[in-house]
Amino acid sequence: MRDHPAPGLELTLDARESAQVTELALDLARDADPARPHAVFREAPVRAEDLPARLRRALTGMRQHEGAAYAVLRGLSVDDAAIGPTPDRWGADPARQRTRVHEMQLALLGSALGELFGWDSQQDGAVVHDVLPLREYENAQINFASQEPIWWHTEDAFHAHRPDYVGLMCLRNPQNAATTVSCAAEWDLGHGRYDVLFEERFRQRPDQSHGVAGREPEPRAVLLGERHRPYVRVDPYYLQEPEDERAAAALRDFYAVVEGALRQVVLAPGEVLFVDNYRAVHGRKPFRARYDGRDRWLKRASVSRDLRHCWPSWSKESRQVLTGEAR
Repeated sequence: MRDHPAPGLELTLDARESAQVTELALDLARDADPARPHAVFREAPVRAEDLPARLRRALTGMRQHEGAAYAVLRGLSVDDAAIGPTPDRWGADPARQRTRVHEMQLALLGSALGELFGWDSQQDGAVVHDVLPLREYENAQINFASQEPIWWHTEDAFHAHRPDYVGLMCLRNPQNAATTVSCAAEWDLGHGRYDVLFEERFRQRPDQSHGVAGREPEPRAVLLGERHRPYVRVDPYYLQEPEDERAAAALRDFYAVVEGALRQVVLAPGEVLFVDNYRAVHGRKPFRARYDGRDRWLKRASVSRDLRHCWPSWSKESRQVLTGEAR
C-alpha cells in the first residue's frame, strides 16, 4: 500500500487482522442494547481505536490527506450459510440478526472515518441499511433496483448534511454486479467553461429513496473548493435542467468528463468499499435478479466527519438520525 494512493487505495487484511476486526465486531454486537439501538454507533468509535494499526492508518490517511477518493478493503469473510437467504424486504429481523456481526464490522470501519448516521426518511431511521433487489423496484432509480442501472451520483446530493463517506460491505454478489466510481482527481476541468459549475445556480431535488417532497430546492453549486481539487455535489438524475444554456452546456460537458473516468469495482463477500462523497461519485451497473434467496446483498452506511455540524438536521429521536427534509 502506498502512503497517498490516487485515486483509490486497496488494502488486504491478513488472517490476524481479519480475526481482530471480527472479534471487535462480535464484542460490539454482544454489548448492544436493543432498547437503545443508536447507542452502539456511539460506542463504535471507542472500539474502533483497537482496530489493526495498518487499517486505521489507511483510513485515517484517506480522511486527513484526501489523496484517495475511495478505498477497497479485503480479507474479511462471510459465512454464506450462516447469513441465510437474501431477504425479500429490507430490515427483516431474522436476517438482520444473522448479519449483525457484519453490520458491526462496517460500523467499526466507518468509525475510523467519522460518525455513522441514518435518515428518518430511509429504512425507518436505521443506521446500517440493507441493499438488495426488490421486484417492485426493478426499474426504479433506487438501491433496490436491479435491471435499472443506478446513475453515478453524489449520495444525498440534495441535502446540506449529506455524508462525507459512503460505506458498502458485500455479503453476497453472485451476479458480480459492479459498483461504478469516478474520482475528481481524474477529471480534467481546466477549461474556463466549467467555471459556471462553481456558481450557485443548480437546483437538486431529493432522490426517490427519501420519499420527501420538500419546498423548491435552493440553487447550489455543482463544484466547490479549489478548481484543481474540487469537491462535487450532483445527482444528474434528480438535477433540474438549468434554463441558462451556458450552464446546461457546461453540465453536459462535465457529465462526459465524469463518465469518461468511470471505473468498475466488483465486490466479493467480505469486501468493503468506502467512497469519499465529496471527491468521487458512484453508481451501479445493472444485473438480473432471481429473487430466489441468492441475490446480491450488501450493507450500507453513511458517515459524517462530525455530526456536530449537522445539528440543524438532528431528528428528535437521535443525533445519529438526520431528517431527510431538503435543506
